[in-house]
Amino acid sequence: MKSFKTSIIAFLIVCTVIFLLSACNKEEDKPKVKHGEVTSQLSPVLSIQQRNDGIDVLAVLENHSNHTVTLSFNRSKMFDVAILDSSRKEVFRHSKGKNYEKKREDVHIKAGASHIWKTKWKISAENNKAGIYTVKATFLPNKIAPGSLSTESLTVEETLTLQGGSEEKKNDTFRKIHVSGKDGTYKVSGEARVFEGSFAYSVSDGHDVFIEKNKQIEKGGPDWAPFSFEVKIPEDDLPINGTLMLELFYYSPKNGEKADILAVPLQSFK
Repeated sequence: MKSFKTSIIAFLIVCTVIFLLSACNKEEDKPKVKHGEVTSQLSPVLSIQQRNDGIDVLAVLENHSNHTVTLSFNRSKMFDVAILDSSRKEVFRHSKGKNYEKKREDVHIKAGASHIWKTKWKISAENNKAGIYTVKATFLPNKIAPGSLSTESLTVEETLTLQGGSEEKKNDTFRKIHVSGKDGTYKVSGEARVFEGSFAYSVSDGHDVFIEKNKQIEKGGPDWAPFSFEVKIPEDDLPINGTLMLELFYYSPKNGEKADILAVPLQSFK
């Protein structure tokens, strides 16, 4: 009987030891978080709207945590927005020409709420240049509480597709552009006048360039000459939600950069 009780006690001790070891292992598996640090809690968002007098950009920080987040700034420049064209040339910057004060200011974003900053790229409907642009917003706090700057992603990019106003009429290199086709297969025709009858074209969705080719036509400038070509994009590369954009241009002999860009939408996908 004594031996049986001893066996029971030994069994219970073994079970207790196994349980404690298992609990310790689970504690070790938990990610170690430094004091005062939290995982990413802010989500940057861009809202872009095309108006008759330009492009409205709303730069937003959304608080997805269950507590208030405080952003501290050491100057009045709290954010910046840059817009770049397809050749990565900057066409707009919110902070350009502005004077900012050095002063401490806090922005409190409650749980589930957001804070909005606004800017505008002022261009008239007649003068906007068709094409695919990259809009990038950067938020500039020097401190976040609770948490740390290293845990947050404070930049966001979106694609802006401008259909253009009367840009084609003002383009000195390309005119009478006609596009037909759909779902990855398109035929493009028009007229061009370029040095030695050579120009280039590309097709992209604002993120990836699917085609970039050179095209030779019969006559060089100053005469206008007809051209036509086919564009074929594999079905797997077609955007799920976006616009396929064709760009016609030539490379400047002076600096090698794209010149006289004319952007033409091929097809929008939704």
